[in-house]
Amino acid sequence: MINKQFATLVFLSLSTQITAITLDEYTEKLLQEHPFYSKLALSEKANQLSHQSSHLAYDWTTELSANAGHASSNSRNSETIEVGTQKIIEATGGRLNLKHSWSDTNQSQDTNLTTISYTQPLLKNRAGINTSLSADLADIDLEIRKLGILEQSESFLAIKIKSFIELALAQHKVATYKNDAALSAMQLAIAEEKYTQSILSESGMLQEKDAFIRDQQKLLQAEQTLQTAKKELAAWVALNPNEIFSEYDLHQALPTIATEISPIVAVNRATQQLELEKDKLERRLLSNENKLQPNLNLNVNLASQGTGSDYLNSLSNQTTSYEIGFAFTYPLTNTEENLQLEQTMNAIAQQKITIHENALNLSLQIDSVISRIGLQQQLVDIAHQQLQLSDAKLLESEEQFNKAMLQKSNVISAKKSVNLARFSHAQAAASLQKTVIDYLSLTDQLLN
Repeated sequence: MINKQFATLVFLSLSTQITAITLDEYTEKLLQEHPFYSKLALSEKANQLSHQSSHLAYDWTTELSANAGHASSNSRNSETIEVGTQKIIEATGGRLNLKHSWSDTNQSQDTNLTTISYTQPLLKNRAGINTSLSADLADIDLEIRKLGILEQSESFLAIKIKSFIELALAQHKVATYKNDAALSAMQLAIAEEKYTQSILSESGMLQEKDAFIRDQQKLLQAEQTLQTAKKELAAWVALNPNEIFSEYDLHQALPTIATEISPIVAVNRATQQLELEKDKLERRLLSNENKLQPNLNLNVNLASQGTGSDYLNSLSNQTTSYEIGFAFTYPLTNTEENLQLEQTMNAIAQQKITIHENALNLSLQIDSVISRIGLQQQLVDIAHQQLQLSDAKLLESEEQFNKAMLQKSNVISAKKSVNLARFSHAQAAASLQKTVIDYLSLTDQLLN
């Protein structure tokens, strides 16, 4: 917290027009302003439309035909009009047909016929296992795409959050080098006074000038790096780069790091996507197996026919009939269906291997990141010890200076050592925070 306050106070002194922005505010602005999220929203909409269209594959279809004819042998004119509609019932696999026709031959009574027929498969495509295949696969595809969008969003966010952390470190670096440059200026002034009094040699004077110039150079380079980082982050959230300041605590408490990796891998989005791909193959396998069945269909036909002097009369003079029967077809060979079955079974076996391979790779990646976090935490602790030691040395130097036992230049050197130790501590903390972001992204916790 002390380091954060130090960087904030020094940096804010550089400009009076600063917009301090927290990580939550920054990510919220990303959601609102960055075109990446607009693309994701459109992609999600496209997925929804694609899913809806897959469920309309067996929508109602309508037919309309009109015919007129003339026979010269008996000078008979004829007119026929037919209108019909049909639909495949996805859930049952059945086919429903409705048809109405009217005919006029000019020499006999008008005739109209209305028929309703329904065919229900009992073996092949039983319960619509084949006609519903596309819709079922589309349902699974939609879930896969949703997971993919979340994965893209999390990966993108991880990159931007790490850039936000780097901005906080760049601010700290500028604050450190600005302080160092001020101390170098004080040290150079002391050296010039000593040189005037012939207490310091010319080579010693030149060394102090060289140190001053090098500190100025470091400050300019740090400011250039900071400006580049600010421009990049400000562009993403539609802010003025001169008015942005990362309010991120590099030393904030870390989230809980799980030690059991297997449960994390089991629910990981990448694992879920691969499992869903396997579900698609297993659903296709059910259809492949069903297609080896013979065709056994139940057919039901209802008809109503009427005749009359005109169309309306024929409607009131109806005769109804119905038919119920079975149709059986057995193919002598199923070469193509058997080949498709073998291909799907082979694809399932490959997918299982892919799932296992992914689990191993993911476990290794997570274990590696956890190990890096542990190592970097130790480096942060060491850097903190070095900072405490530098603070203690500075305190001792100031006490000796107050007792006239040490020169002012020694106190300034001690202060510069504290600055360097403070920045080293911040660097180690920033590396740790970025690795934690990698861990959260890898374990699907960052969006939470």
